Amino acid sequence: MHVYQLNNISKQFVKSKDINVNESDSDFGELFPQQFLKQKQLLVSKHGNSINLIRKTEVDQFIVEQSIQFDSYYIFGQMSDDGEYLITWDSQSNQIKIRKYAEQ
Repeated sequence: MHVYQLNNISKQFVKSKDINVNESDSDFGELFPQQFLKQKQLLVSKHGNSINLIRKTEVDQFIVEQSIQFDSYYIFGQMSDDGEYLITWDSQSNQIKIRKYAEQ
């Protein structure tokens, strides 16, 4: 995954970082839009059959805190607006699952 930052002088985005996430041949990312939760400084990003929870640190580093693996690429879901719950549905289990956020 690539991170871009806006250059205030040129007003163009410049690639600033790469984040290593679990990779896969298939994505189907349209089923699970990325979310950035400003309050928790947490990026929720689906890639292939994984959902990655990526923390932005105070020094603008990005750390994959957790990667949740599924048996299917067809995953729908979203994190609640307050970042307390991750709601998912995948075609393999055919179930809605709700996970509660726990600070580490």
